[in-house]
Parts: sequence; C-alpha cells; structure tokens
Amino acid sequence: MKIVVPVKNVEGIESVVTTLKNAKFFGLLELGEGMQIENLEFIERIDTLFFDYIITPDKDEELDMAYEIGARALLAMPGMDIEEIVEAMMFKELDEIV
Repeated sequence: MKIVVPVKNVEGIESVVTTLKNAKFFGLLELGEGMQIENLEFIERIDTLFFDYIITPDKDEELDMAYEIGARALLAMPGMDIEEIVEAMMFKELDEIV
C-alpha cells in the first residue's frame, strides 16, 4: 500500500503532516503486512505518482488530483507525525474524507 503524507520539513518518521498548499515535501510510504513501513522517501512533487491514500489535516482540502487516480483521502489530526499516522491507520482511527 502506498501512502502520501504532505510535510513541511523532512524529519524521517517524525515529519509532521501539513496541508497540500503548505507542503514543501511529500513523504511517500510503502506499507507491508501488519502496516509495517517498508520504505519511506521524501519527494517534492506527487503529480505523476500513483498511490492508494493521501493524508491531510484539513477535511476541506482540494483533493481532486488524488481522487482522479482512484486514491482515498484520510483525515489526520493536526500535528500528527508519520509514525503516529501509521499507528492510527493500523487501528483504523483515521476518518475517510468523502
């Protein structure tokens, strides 16, 4: 499963989620069995990627580009870092934005 997390600063799994308009980088996570992080890389653009989920702290964010490729959007609490987001996904604690 591939997940995109917009972030302002690259701090590994401690990078904090931000809105798409405030993002300077995007954490691209590949999760394997048991929601274990198999790969994490940071990129500057996501317009040519295919991914399964995008994470945002703003339920009103414009996410059409993600929906066009069939991705789903999940709502994170502001201030959550990547590690907390993965843990919340494991326990299905993030709401889907529709």
